[in-house]
Amino acid sequence: MKKANIVLIGLMGCGKTTIALELAKRLNREVVDIDQYLEKKYNMTIPEMFDISENYFRERETICCEDVSRYQNVIISTGGGVIKNPHNIDVLKETGVIIYIDRPTQYIIEDVNIAHRPLLKDGPDKLFELHKERHSSYLNMCDVHIINDGSLEDVLTKVIECIK
Repeated sequence: MKKANIVLIGLMGCGKTTIALELAKRLNREVVDIDQYLEKKYNMTIPEMFDISENYFRERETICCEDVSRYQNVIISTGGGVIKNPHNIDVLKETGVIIYIDRPTQYIIEDVNIAHRPLLKDGPDKLFELHKERHSSYLNMCDVHIINDGSLEDVLTKVIECIK
């Protein structure tokens, strides 16, 4: 099967959803946001799933990765922790190009709404911790590494160039 999907990975707040939505307009493709897909499939919010346990959430996230990996010619925006289970990336790579959107942590802190991010409820220092913990995994699992430190237009150009 041809790798027609574009799969965006990276820390929460790095711009995956915004980039996916804008790419969809330019490339005339559908966006599948795994977090939204997961909430709809299980009729629960992500914070509600985390209230049960992170494992509860992660197990359902894996099922959703398996589901959406079967789609064709879509842009997939993942949750920041999707790389915690390498199986997620394996199934998404079967039909997609994995693009790591790497946004400087300080930029994310300035942009993100902590109320909607369960892992950040204890403050922004957690984001620096997550970056330190996950950066090498993102790098090892991606096909393309894009630094998102400029305008939205800049990052979109970089993504489009790498998928041509």
